[in-house]
Amino acid sequence: MTKKAKTYRDLFIEVNERYGIQTSTSLHVDVDKVLSDEKYQECLKAYSILPAIFDDTFGRNEDA
Repeated sequence: MTKKAKTYRDLFIEVNERYGIQTSTSLHVDVDKVLSDEKYQECLKAYSILPAIFDDTFGRNEDA
């Protein structure tokens, strides 16, 4: 079974589904560009830390 190559489009969809992050980066890159598995995981890891950074910087509204 051949593994489907991941693209920036796949990355942005996964980032939105996992972390609720929507980014305008998709307007500035070719969303159909194929990423290596290593690059895909590196980008996913970078996006995964953003919610914690945001919470540390701006605080979390526990009432929301």
